[in-house]
Amino acid sequence: MSSYKRIEAVKVAVRILRFLAEQKEAVSGQEVTRAVDVPHGTVMCHLSTLEDEHLVRSIGGAWELDMGLALFWARKKAQLAGRIARDTRELEQLEG
Repeated sequence: MSSYKRIEAVKVAVRILRFLAEQKEAVSGQEVTRAVDVPHGTVMCHLSTLEDEHLVRSIGGAWELDMGLALFWARKKAQLAGRIARDTRELEQLEG
């Protein structure tokens, strides 16, 4: 897959999400800007878009992760549980 071009905007969004995930409390847009070393306007556009998708939320002008990210985790967990169940059934059939 290395022949495909990487999308810088996606990298910035992920850097913002990772930074917010490391924080113990909501942080200002300026703090996010300093942490990810991207212009403030760009950071705020990313935060606004991520907020529209319920991945982050603003509380009194400070930003934190929102519950939308938990849906990704829950779906991955369900996929793994499904894979375990299928593998268990297949193993039981081989042993039976």
